[in-house]
Amino acid sequence: MSVFWRLVLAYYIGAALFYNRAFFAWRDRKPFLAALIQLTVYFMLGAALTWPYLHLPWPLLGIWKVPSIVCLVAFALFEMLNNKMMVYRSDQQSHHALTFVVHDALALLFIFLCAPTRVLYETGNLVADPWVIFFVGALVVTKMFNIFIYMVEQDRYGRDYPTIDESFVTMLMRLIFYLIVLLPGWRWVIWFMIWLWACQMARRNRLMDFSRFALYFSAFGATAVGFLTKWSFYLHP
Repeated sequence: MSVFWRLVLAYYIGAALFYNRAFFAWRDRKPFLAALIQLTVYFMLGAALTWPYLHLPWPLLGIWKVPSIVCLVAFALFEMLNNKMMVYRSDQQSHHALTFVVHDALALLFIFLCAPTRVLYETGNLVADPWVIFFVGALVVTKMFNIFIYMVEQDRYGRDYPTIDESFVTMLMRLIFYLIVLLPGWRWVIWFMIWLWACQMARRNRLMDFSRFALYFSAFGATAVGFLTKWSFYLHP
């Protein structure tokens, strides 16, 4: 499953680069150039991260065994097309969160269908590269949670797009929750409670401006992802 997780990491790095209102507005003005840039970036990220496995045949959609380069081109093309689902428009009044979940699920399913799983068959190990899992988790709790929380709140009460300061502060908050869970033993519980209390006080005193939903989803969502990451470390021989 090394290729799968490395392509997932490439996908989330691409998300960190492209999933923002400024890029989507520019994409609407210059669709061909934006598509070309996305294709190039996704292809280069996928090739760089899966370099040790490019000599293997990959299963295109789980059906045809093809050279890895064919699957990488298909991966880049699919992500470019799939990203057209992601819009930050005021005229779209509902289903932002559902659109995001469907978009992400389709991306991960496509990657799964195009990634060779020989390592899984030979070793039974789902997570062959813990460092890749670590960075995937970090990008999920920072960038992807940031988008999901915004879209949920957009559906609920039509909130404005978060400012750069708000995005940075909330992503840092979730990253700290994520890193706390990775501490050895049970000491993370104490630090989790301390950091949660500090975030609650900062929100109550208006030092950090985010909703209660954003706080508790950040805390417990980042903790859940942190547990999965920690579990992957223990699975690695």
